[in-house]
Amino acid sequence: MKKSTIIFYIILIIVFSLLFTSCKKELNEVEVEINSLNIKIYDLEIENTEKGDELKKIDTLVNNFNVLLSTVYYGSAEPVNEGREKNFTGFGMYYKDKFYLITAGHNIEYENIKYTNFKFKANGSSAWIYPELLDYNNDHENNRDYAIFYHRSLRKGLIVNTGEDKEPKYVLGNTERKINYFKKFDRAVGGESGSPILNSKCKLVGIVIKSNSDYTPIEVVIDAIDRF
Repeated sequence: MKKSTIIFYIILIIVFSLLFTSCKKELNEVEVEINSLNIKIYDLEIENTEKGDELKKIDTLVNNFNVLLSTVYYGSAEPVNEGREKNFTGFGMYYKDKFYLITAGHNIEYENIKYTNFKFKANGSSAWIYPELLDYNNDHENNRDYAIFYHRSLRKGLIVNTGEDKEPKYVLGNTERKINYFKKFDRAVGGESGSPILNSKCKLVGIVIKSNSDYTPIEVVIDAIDRF
């Protein structure tokens, strides 16, 4: 073989080697870009899924808003001795095939003032009911602050949360007091004691008892009912 031919093949091999190395590098860079793009797409899918879940929760709230409000009551009571009548919020609760009327325990007794002659009327109703007080605890400091009433006419109640989502999200109010009809839990203020607290799925998780982040967990009420 001629020397010129050998040189030509050597040059050709070198050129192909350089081209191959360059192409391989570009392919690697493209592969990295594709992997990065896949990660971004995956992140967007997660974000869309999370937003979709939030929208579903909002839909649940909107679709059931009137029903939820109809479970909330305006309550009134008179002091056993002299003094002004007390007005407050309560709500219907469904548990073990029965409906109960729930409020805060300090609406029954607070700072040595005890109340009696309890009456309630549901949002949107002008009819009063006079339920029987079954049990109460006004341990305001330790978040064991609840009162349980019963009346045979009760037909609506919030569903007790039995899942893992125990985070307080929303508060419902009565239409008489005009403090709130609906708000986020962290915006609850004084005067809303007895209002129901819901999670993101509109299930009952607690009772408003203070104007801060403390509340009576609904499990405390359930335990009391189970002891009847």
